[in-house]
Amino acid sequence: MRFILVTASLVLCLPGIGFSIDWQQTELGNGLKVMILENHQVPQVNISTSIKVGAKNESDFFDGATHLLEHLILFRGTEEMSGEELGSAMTQNGAYFNGLTSSDWTDFVISLPKENLEFALKIHADMLFRSNFPEEEMDKERQAILEEINITEDNPFFKAYRTTLGTLFGNHPYSKIVLGTKDNISTIPRDSVYAYYKRYYAPNNMTMVIVGDINAGETLELVRKYFGDFPRGSVVKDNYRVPPERDEVVEIEIRKDVGQAYLMMTTIGPKADSPDQFRVDIMANLLGGGESSRLWKKLKDELGLVYSVSYSFYTHKYEGPMFSLATCDPENIANVERAINEILLDVKQNGFTETELRKAKNSIKTDHYTSLERGMDIANQFAQIDSYIGYQFTVDYPANIEKVTLAELNAAARKYLNTDTYVKTTVVPK
Repeated sequence: MRFILVTASLVLCLPGIGFSIDWQQTELGNGLKVMILENHQVPQVNISTSIKVGAKNESDFFDGATHLLEHLILFRGTEEMSGEELGSAMTQNGAYFNGLTSSDWTDFVISLPKENLEFALKIHADMLFRSNFPEEEMDKERQAILEEINITEDNPFFKAYRTTLGTLFGNHPYSKIVLGTKDNISTIPRDSVYAYYKRYYAPNNMTMVIVGDINAGETLELVRKYFGDFPRGSVVKDNYRVPPERDEVVEIEIRKDVGQAYLMMTTIGPKADSPDQFRVDIMANLLGGGESSRLWKKLKDELGLVYSVSYSFYTHKYEGPMFSLATCDPENIANVERAINEILLDVKQNGFTETELRKAKNSIKTDHYTSLERGMDIANQFAQIDSYIGYQFTVDYPANIEKVTLAELNAAARKYLNTDTYVKTTVVPK
């Protein structure tokens, strides 16, 4: 049965990228959203398909199931071919393929010569909708993920970040660790993972973005051929909870075999759909976005207390974490914490300057344009962003950064910078 296509074309111009983005946007009758961009600079095609399922959608029973699914779909075969046959076919056709899992989405990408577009779409559909991962294959992938978890446990930053999330977010969905826990990865039944896959991996929960040296109309017909007959599935539901409030600094100490100390001070920032998102991006850039930032100049250049220091805000569909991260000698932790809080308090009381605001806007826009220079970068960013906030976020991002006034920036600093109710996580030598 052929589904009815509702098609709308639109022109999105991103200044500074060097070309106009002229999308053909389509929604198939089964709900699959398709965005196609002709970019004839390189004879290549890039496909990125994001599913609106991430760690935030997992119950405790399914902890880590989304990331496990990503591995299984990529490497463990389908109803038509084994994992070895799949990998061999990709190699034969010159394909780069990968998967990514976040708290908000899961993304699958293929990049290959343009003449192999039909192969890419055929195998992409097979992987997304007909994966079967037999028990013995699933056990192999469990071991691969357990090794990933071990690697992150050995990394001081990831160890601190993973440990912080549960305390920071409580029952909020972002308390979930994308990799899952060792216990759950080792024991979750194959049939439960397969049921989770069949429930949510449906076209109405997906955005497919195709960018490359292609004909948009012909490409759309191929998408319809290989994806049009898959049925709709259950609509993804988020397990949202309001993040906890705290009235004190919560301290977590982790002892590891490290030669220096790591200090992370974390609070909660705005949602992606909040106007404060752009103000906090600017604030993070000015506080800790490189060697010209306030934290670096004070703690590294002037006081010599740290080896490195930064400030970050992670954009999520819901509330995202904001944190300072410093590396220093263990005996300097208290002094570094005090110095960071003094800088944050000064910003809350006295604000930033117009000169700083202009500098941050230029820096952020340059980084944004640079992130969209390659076809694969465009495909990935538009697919991933569309899966939780809408692709228009990417289109409008430079303009929304430019709109921020000094008064709005300083108001956001007063609202979000917190010097007495954060989560303090340290990684120190044993």
